Amino acid sequence: MKKSARIILTLTILLMCGCSMTRQSEKNPRRDAATTQALESWRADHFGLFVHFGVYSHLEGVWKGERVPFYGEQIMNHARITIPEYEAVARQFNPVDFNADTIVALAKEAGMKYIVITTKHHDGFCLFDTKTTNYDIVDFTPYKKDVVAMLADACRRQGMKLGFYYSLPDWHYPLGLPRLEPDSSTKCWEHVNQVYSPLESLTPELEDYTIAQITELLTNYGEITTMWFDMGLISPAFSQRLRSTVKALQPGCLINGRIMNNMGDYMTLPDNGDVASYGDMFWDNPASLYGTWGYKNWISRPPLEKQIGTQLARLMSTVSHGGVFLLNIGPDKQGRVIDYEKDVLRGIGAFLRANPDTLDRLAARSAQSPERRPIAAAKSSFSLTPANGLWHAALDGTGYMSVEPESWIDWQLLCSEEGDYEVFVIYNPEHNDKHYTLSCGKQSLEQVLPGVDRMVQTTYMGTLRLTKGTHMLSLRQTQPNYILEPLGLELKQIILRRK
Repeated sequence: MKKSARIILTLTILLMCGCSMTRQSEKNPRRDAATTQALESWRADHFGLFVHFGVYSHLEGVWKGERVPFYGEQIMNHARITIPEYEAVARQFNPVDFNADTIVALAKEAGMKYIVITTKHHDGFCLFDTKTTNYDIVDFTPYKKDVVAMLADACRRQGMKLGFYYSLPDWHYPLGLPRLEPDSSTKCWEHVNQVYSPLESLTPELEDYTIAQITELLTNYGEITTMWFDMGLISPAFSQRLRSTVKALQPGCLINGRIMNNMGDYMTLPDNGDVASYGDMFWDNPASLYGTWGYKNWISRPPLEKQIGTQLARLMSTVSHGGVFLLNIGPDKQGRVIDYEKDVLRGIGAFLRANPDTLDRLAARSAQSPERRPIAAAKSSFSLTPANGLWHAALDGTGYMSVEPESWIDWQLLCSEEGDYEVFVIYNPEHNDKHYTLSCGKQSLEQVLPGVDRMVQTTYMGTLRLTKGTHMLSLRQTQPNYILEPLGLELKQIILRRK
């Protein structure tokens, strides 16, 4: 890495690690000893490899001579490809250069401790040999080999942990939701016609089909570190059924939060999501190198050194806030990891080998409570800003989007002058009038903060009585409309002025 890039990276990491952290405690009554032990081990791994590979890789982001925007792995939807047309592509899928040992060795070289591969994506095509359908890589393609089995064998040989991505919606399953006719009158970037949707409900038949496939995956491929479920709109009953199936087959296999309905063992951020710290919550951060997960032959790729620095900074930020970083690659139609993605992973690995204790030290720091310097008054007044406060997250495992990093905020005050303090809030409203509560111990002030003309405003909240000593003051919505609603204003400053 060039010296200038190294300096920039170091400064970026230091800035990220010095930011205010969000804290939220987790309550998980389902956690048994096996799951707790597995979670601690998994979090100590810090870094994993995501592999998106399937029939979509064969198309390389192109359909009928046109470059298709959006996610490459969802090209069946974005290009409005019918099931018979997509099956014809699957018949050609022949990744003769796929080399599981090379992928595992590359992950190890990058400093990764586990791999998660797409056993089945939304298109319904199975990358493993299954008795539930012939729509799999062994029975439906000229390749005739079980990619998941080869990767599982390579992981065992090289001492790498293995996890399985599994899509809950299935666009191919014949007893799933009825399909609309594709709209051929417009381009997909002009009008998204949802012939297929990532957020689909599951029919009872598809639920049974899913359970049968999960049973195969957790029976036929050895020890699995995590089941990484994705998308869909599933009922609480089916989330419970999925969880029971996984834990009955492999009690130590972890389940990510996208199983929904609060049945996961750890939370998964939204794709390439904003990183914060979630206290004792276990969580991972799935990240891609660019605006796709599946391979595209025409995607714009940033300069290599910049990409390495970006991903290293994201890794450091994730680990320093208590998370696990899951970085994606997308092999091409032949099954090869392209040189650019190899070089990104090798660049990350070179940095980690040169700084071998970095991730462990960052993780140890994240496990500690954030050190907070109390805010002292200046000239009988306090100035509270987002920079000297601490944001708190709202967590909810009932749906796909499970976190709001900026739900509410608090400050620690050091009062040396006892007295009554008038409170003023300076803000830029993001909505119409909203009701807020400012709390300090047993005292609370409630006030509507107006949204007049969407311009910076000052609102008088009332008066707080502060004694000498340390106080905690917090600002939150009085009654959020839903659990994951953000604070709802761009806070500039809160002024406490002694009368």
